[in-house]
Amino acid sequence: MKHRPWYLSVMILLLTGLLAACAPAATPTAAPAQPPQPAQAAAPAALAEAADQSGVPENLSVVGQTTSIKNPVSASPYQANRMIIKNGEMSLLVANTDRAIDQVTGVAVDSGGYVISAKTWVQDGYKYATINVGVPSDQFEAVQRQLRTLALEVRVDTASGQDVSQEYVDLQSQLTNLEATRARIREFLDKATKVEEALQVNTQLTDIEGQIEQVKGRMQYLKDRAAYSTILVNIEQQRTTPTPKPTATPTYWQPGETLSAAGDALAVLLRGLGDLLIWLLVVGVPLAIPVAAVWWVARRVRRPHPKAGPPSA
Repeated sequence: MKHRPWYLSVMILLLTGLLAACAPAATPTAAPAQPPQPAQAAAPAALAEAADQSGVPENLSVVGQTTSIKNPVSASPYQANRMIIKNGEMSLLVANTDRAIDQVTGVAVDSGGYVISAKTWVQDGYKYATINVGVPSDQFEAVQRQLRTLALEVRVDTASGQDVSQEYVDLQSQLTNLEATRARIREFLDKATKVEEALQVNTQLTDIEGQIEQVKGRMQYLKDRAAYSTILVNIEQQRTTPTPKPTATPTYWQPGETLSAAGDALAVLLRGLGDLLIWLLVVGVPLAIPVAAVWWVARRVRRPHPKAGPPSA
């Protein structure tokens, strides 16, 4: 038991020497773990070089089995947001014009639009209407679909568009140039020393500012028209189908019916004569007696006396 510490000390010394001797050998064994990094970095470079030789764009990179795009070319905002002025026209055959007017107005308002103008008139007893509505451009197709559902028959359905993007861009460039010119003219105005020079420069400045206002007005008009599309809706009331008249059936000679009709006519004639005789007896005779008496008396008075001689000469 007394010699254990000595053995332990010897064993510790031996282990320390072995560790010191093995330490240099451990470094080279661990070093091979590092070289794969440059090898991995070289692989994509080689693949990229091969891709360049094969015609692959430079903005492509290959990592392992995955191909990715570096710095992709983004879509131009001008191309993504083009200014299109949309116009549409529809002719709808409806059962009731007044109800159709309310429905068309409701569809326009619900989509965020408004009624630009409206007109109604009556012709041949039927009511017609024309409504011009403005709707947001992104709701143009949806509003057209809703309007089709209101009609018994869609007689006309047209849509057209006008791309004013290039015109708007040209106006922007023109506005920039005009504003730069205005700035230079203002500098000349500040440097003018004579009244005549100041007046001439001010005239040019007024002209440039007028052109700027025109360009701005045109740009605002294009922006508003591209934001809201117009749809002209013509409404026609359905006409009632006339009832066909029955075709007359040709009749043939029927002696029995003719005899019956003649008997009826004779009866009517005899009845009329009888009525006339009754009127004469009831009304005519009482009136005729006084008239006859007056007439007889008048004749008696005017008749000369038979015993009177001729007048003396």
